Amino acid sequence: MADQESQVWPLAPGKLHQRSDENPTFKAIRRERSNKCFVYVFTGIVLFSIAILVFALLVLRIKSPEIRLRSVTVKNLKYSSWPPSFNTSLSAQMTVNNPNFGDYEFVPTTVSFLYGGSKVGSTKVVKGQAKVKKTGRVSFGVDLRSNKLPEGANNLTSDINSGMLKLTGTGKVSGKVTLWKIMNKRKTGKMDCTMTLVLKSKTIKDLVCR
Repeated sequence: MADQESQVWPLAPGKLHQRSDENPTFKAIRRERSNKCFVYVFTGIVLFSIAILVFALLVLRIKSPEIRLRSVTVKNLKYSSWPPSFNTSLSAQMTVNNPNFGDYEFVPTTVSFLYGGSKVGSTKVVKGQAKVKKTGRVSFGVDLRSNKLPEGANNLTSDINSGMLKLTGTGKVSGKVTLWKIMNKRKTGKMDCTMTLVLKSKTIKDLVCR
């Protein structure tokens, strides 16, 4: 009887429970989540890079201003077919179109008018400013005189007899573009405009700027 009571019976082996992180289903879910996370991060990096590229191309790419003569009117005009000559006073408005995301401040400059490739008059244009994506305007007057032309180097007689003189307005505008008051870059715009002075009506027509 004592032997029966002292006898030790072996315990039944317990069931081994598999760790949840070793479960095949759990591994598949974790792998899928990791892949999605990678896709999200990669997509975010690509979109951020595109945004930086667009910002650099549109904002940080500084362009030269566009300089134009928008209006030219005749104030006074005297001319003679023989000896061929003309004297005229013009009133004009020059525009400075700023295509940048920063203000453009330009310094005083000189605008010249040519007839037959020779200068017949010039004037100083004051400094000014064109705001972000805006157009600045500067008005000026100029006197043109044919006595500045070299002798025998033009068709002034025939042009006066035809009643029309072809003129050219040229000039350069220099200044700087300021982005957020931390970045400055100098830019120069060129003006090249042609027009026709009609002697009889004392008007300007066919004003074209390139």
